[in-house]
Amino acid sequence: MLFTIISDAVDASHRTRYLSFLSSIPHITTLIAPPFSAIFMRISIWLPFQVAIGALTLTYVLILAMPESSKLDLPDNTIHTNISSRPTQQPNDDERRLLLPTSIDFVPTISPSTHLKPSPWYTEIHHLLLTPGLRFTFTIFFSAPIALMAKAFVYQHASESFNWEMSTTTWLRVSQAVGASLVTLFALPILNTLHHPSTLPQAQAFDLIILRCSLLIASIGFAVLWQANANWMLVFALFVCGLSEAIQPATQGLATSFVPRELNARLFTTVAVLETVGKLAGGPLQSKLFSMGRREGQGSAGVNFLASSGLFACLFLVAVVVRVGR
Repeated sequence: MLFTIISDAVDASHRTRYLSFLSSIPHITTLIAPPFSAIFMRISIWLPFQVAIGALTLTYVLILAMPESSKLDLPDNTIHTNISSRPTQQPNDDERRLLLPTSIDFVPTISPSTHLKPSPWYTEIHHLLLTPGLRFTFTIFFSAPIALMAKAFVYQHASESFNWEMSTTTWLRVSQAVGASLVTLFALPILNTLHHPSTLPQAQAFDLIILRCSLLIASIGFAVLWQANANWMLVFALFVCGLSEAIQPATQGLATSFVPRELNARLFTTVAVLETVGKLAGGPLQSKLFSMGRREGQGSAGVNFLASSGLFACLFLVAVVVRVGR
């Protein structure tokens, strides 16, 4: 829902920048959480859990305090209509930047005798599937999690093939988080500011370029991970994979540019389902590939990393030939 709020509140020219900021938060917490947890555990073994519970409680308080959580009082004769009956008027840039319910103009006011019903969820999903450009982004949302599930086996690979202690594999997580933070917190927002797309086609072209570069980087990162024969190569490969984390905000920004803002919630709900199904499918598949070449006393051959590299390479080729537009 946070992605939906950002998409509703920010115009297309700035949307990817704020989606990138939002995507950077998990990577930043990956960097700061381990040292703080170590400090807290020296005081009490239960203190990290207590801090985590307090943070989750604070999250719910912040959600309730957001304007979107407030009940919006609409006139009695104001109801939602079907997608086809929505007005064509679009909000101006100032309205899109406000985290306030300024989009009441999008809810047409009709007489109670009209008795129009809201669009069923399956009608909205059908509308999304028929929208030009969304099928491409849906492919990314489904396929990328399958390939990224390979990272879950990096730590076991480091332990079995490079004799790392499990406690030292934290550096792999830190390396990836550093690369991801550099891209989502600094590089992508700065590039968006410098490019400053002023029209929707320019914003779509910018997102598509970022997506192509990120898919190529991901393919290279997993290829290096497959060929890694030294400790430093493992760390470097995870850093390169982290640099590809702009895939998510770029794809999200591109997808939201194809649909009216009243469908953003349905869009991100569909995206969440696709990503979940991709992870469910990717886990067993990556496990099967990782087991190839494993024998007693010998680690995996890393076939799953090669497969992920190939999948990202295929997605990159698709992104190169695809053309977006409303």
